[in-house]
Amino acid sequence: MRWAASAAVSADLVPLADRVLGDVVRGLGGERPDLAFVFFGPDHAPRVAALRERVRAALGPVPVVGASALGVVGGGREHEGRTGLSVTAARLPDVAVRLFHVTEDRLPSPDAPPSAWHAALDVPATPTPGFVLVADPYSVRADTLVGGLDFAWPGARKVGGLASGAAGPGDTVLLVGDRVVSGGAVGVALAGDVVLAPAVAQGCRPFGPTMTITACREHLLLTLDGQPALDAVQRVLREGTERDRALARSSALFLGVETDPFAVPTDDGGPWLVRNFLGRERDGGGLFVGERLRVGRRVRMHLRDRATSAEDLEKTLDACASTLPAPCAGALVFSCLGRGMHLYGVPDHDARAFHARFPGVPLGGFFCSGEIGPVGSSTHLHGFTSSFGLFLPKTTRDA
Repeated sequence: MRWAASAAVSADLVPLADRVLGDVVRGLGGERPDLAFVFFGPDHAPRVAALRERVRAALGPVPVVGASALGVVGGGREHEGRTGLSVTAARLPDVAVRLFHVTEDRLPSPDAPPSAWHAALDVPATPTPGFVLVADPYSVRADTLVGGLDFAWPGARKVGGLASGAAGPGDTVLLVGDRVVSGGAVGVALAGDVVLAPAVAQGCRPFGPTMTITACREHLLLTLDGQPALDAVQRVLREGTERDRALARSSALFLGVETDPFAVPTDDGGPWLVRNFLGRERDGGGLFVGERLRVGRRVRMHLRDRATSAEDLEKTLDACASTLPAPCAGALVFSCLGRGMHLYGVPDHDARAFHARFPGVPLGGFFCSGEIGPVGSSTHLHGFTSSFGLFLPKTTRDA
């Protein structure tokens, strides 16, 4: 298995493509890739057919998954803007590569069996694949899609993101194979001699006590430990440190929902699925949360700032590095538009953190309007997250 990635920016697409593709060809050592990911700025979207031809000329008839994106990653750099191009290509011996494109009208109904999902994506149930998917935020319900993938392939890992930079419905440009499409979701299922190891950095830290949901209705949180939700949150803030209260006032307060209700309780709980507070109930002490809630789930308040996000990223990548069964060959990152320079004030923050732990490993990707990755045993759609997918072979070959 061999990966290569590069990215650069220029308003002139042809020399930009030749430069980036030349880096990738050299990185592959002359080997023909079995898969390529191509992410390009909105300014280059009108010439995507020409870009696809440059990719074919440089890499051969390689299966391609791609999307327009307001920022790209590759070659150790994060390029935030409208004129970037990122190409990541992989040589994948003994790996079955199956591309798919699914639209909203082809998503199976909620009561459909797993076989309906297998048919919709034309991906078999076994062997268990790893999924990389990119969705148009305007035309497909990404949360429904990832929930269906978990239902149909419960043991599979899924990472990806929502395309970014489009002005409105119909402006997103997606690539799948030789086709250019403007809606739905595209992606690839990889099965065989490949491991997809996800690492999802949500950028938050918990504070205050762990509490239990004692009453809720869909997204409306009514009571925590028998106390009205608003009162419980205000109590946590009163008892918190001055720094915590200042952060809650200046940025945003989040709710972490425990993902595994069957886990043995600990003081810290978790892993926490971090979700926004959306507002308060008009009449009463309830709070609306960006997650469907269940009575009995444990929760904890969370905060986010620059330092917290950096620390969470480092811990996430350290934990991933310590558990990989073999050296990583290549990786993709799907990072929120709210991260990067906007959050950290310095360039290439997440890419540098990755390469500090995985030196020399090619990393490509893009800045998203929403990120896809697992927390606990389920896959979720996130915000303000960096969702990494690390790829390595299952078997070790003799040199």
